[in-house]
Amino acid sequence: MLPEIIYEGSVKNVRGEKDKAPYIFEFSDRYSIFDWGQMPDMLTDKGASLAFMGWFFFDYLGKPETWQNWQAPDNVKNDAALVRLRAKGLSHHALGLVDHDSKQIPLEREYISPTRCLAVQPVTVLNPESSVVDGKLLWDYTPYKAQPENALVPLEVIFRFGVPEGSSLLQRTGDAAYCKAIGLDKAPKAGDTFTVPVVEFSTKLETSDRYLSYADAQGIASLNDDEFTALQQISRLVSLRLKDCFAEIGIELWDGKLEFAFGKRQADGMRDFMLVDSIGPDELRLIKDGQHLSKEALRGFYRPTSWYAAIETGKALAKERGEKDWKKICTDELKSVPPLLAPAVKQRVEMIYKGIATALSEKFCGGRVFADAWSLDDVVKQVQAKKQEVA
Repeated sequence: MLPEIIYEGSVKNVRGEKDKAPYIFEFSDRYSIFDWGQMPDMLTDKGASLAFMGWFFFDYLGKPETWQNWQAPDNVKNDAALVRLRAKGLSHHALGLVDHDSKQIPLEREYISPTRCLAVQPVTVLNPESSVVDGKLLWDYTPYKAQPENALVPLEVIFRFGVPEGSSLLQRTGDAAYCKAIGLDKAPKAGDTFTVPVVEFSTKLETSDRYLSYADAQGIASLNDDEFTALQQISRLVSLRLKDCFAEIGIELWDGKLEFAFGKRQADGMRDFMLVDSIGPDELRLIKDGQHLSKEALRGFYRPTSWYAAIETGKALAKERGEKDWKKICTDELKSVPPLLAPAVKQRVEMIYKGIATALSEKFCGGRVFADAWSLDDVVKQVQAKKQEVA
């Protein structure tokens, strides 16, 4: 039997005894979009797909040989972080896939009956305190000044290999100083691509994510200069390695987000960084033959709805009023809740998750994790066929 739930998120449950290892990430078939939280549908086998992909990427990136056998681009091949990755692999908090008795399972068992559970080493979450001053919502990150170890870094790391139409990056690059800070000589245009990814930072522990300047990101996390440099290097290297990994199964990685925790302090005084949470389609923008194989497939369904318009209005009103709960404004004032997915959309999205997990298992692990998964080519054909029907 799995331990009790100590935290129920919109997508996964965290089970265990508080502050005692291990915790169990129980990935559900729920999904969340636009920061709303749990949506009204369930996506069959999404949880098991995410558990497998989470385990796979932690295991893959954690092996030194993954980095030793990699031809790094010239722009990053001399990074100090790459030397450490080739020696020790990437630090992470995953302990392995487990069954519903919390017992670790071999990969062969995963191919017969995929689990939705991943055991992890817990990390401390130091939530900032909020207050309203002169009608403005402010956040206090004082606990991070104590330079904690084994604690979540209060930042979301966003990496971008390109600028698709409508990318939020275009809203910030009118600032020349911001462009320079993220490594761009000039403001990009829609359609531009980058050999080495642009890395941005946003808040992680506030009610709504907000993008940060590099100085603000370093400041709220209380990172010294060496730590901030290391975090940027690791983020670039991980995203580049993921890009090459996806390319081997015919998928383009355009952008995504990563989460880290502070590890133990090293001999040089710097804290190590551990990759935490998970990696999968929910955190990445993946494209094959021009079709999105990620949450963007869901976003495309919801953007034309009145509910999405209500979200935009609710967030704007909350910001104007200095309130935290924009969702309450949507439900109570604007009387708007998310609609159910169309059945065909639901099936295609389910097969995106299962298809990617299965393609990774066949390419890198020598087995097939979902016997009934569509091939990625078939997923793309179904999406293209639907677009032609609509046209």
